[in-house]
Amino acid sequence: ISDLVESNNELKKKVAEYLRYASAGALIATSGGWAVSASAQPLLAEDHPIAVALGYKADASQVDVQKYPKRAGAEGAKQFCYNCSLYQPVDDEQGGCTAIAGQNVLGAGWCNAWVLKG
Repeated sequence: ISDLVESNNELKKKVAEYLRYASAGALIATSGGWAVSASAQPLLAEDHPIAVALGYKADASQVDVQKYPKRAGAEGAKQFCYNCSLYQPVDDEQGGCTAIAGQNVLGAGWCNAWVLKG
């Protein structure tokens, strides 16, 4: 159990560090008047370290709901990248995500940073 706790704490540190850098990059990009077009960004691979840290799955139905209970049940089944407030659509299938700088995600995907679009 202590290994699991240590592993979970390490994962939380990595996600926090990534989000700190991603937030700084987004702030610099918007305040400097430049931005990379999300249409020119590569699609995030599920084995990318950030995808792993955030539990990203390109197909939301493949999320391990035991590991990510936020996605479980009737309400969780309604969670997709396309209805997340962090998602910025590029086309009908994919878009940018403010939690994952420099990579696109599929609208049908999901990650643990999901927040209902308001």
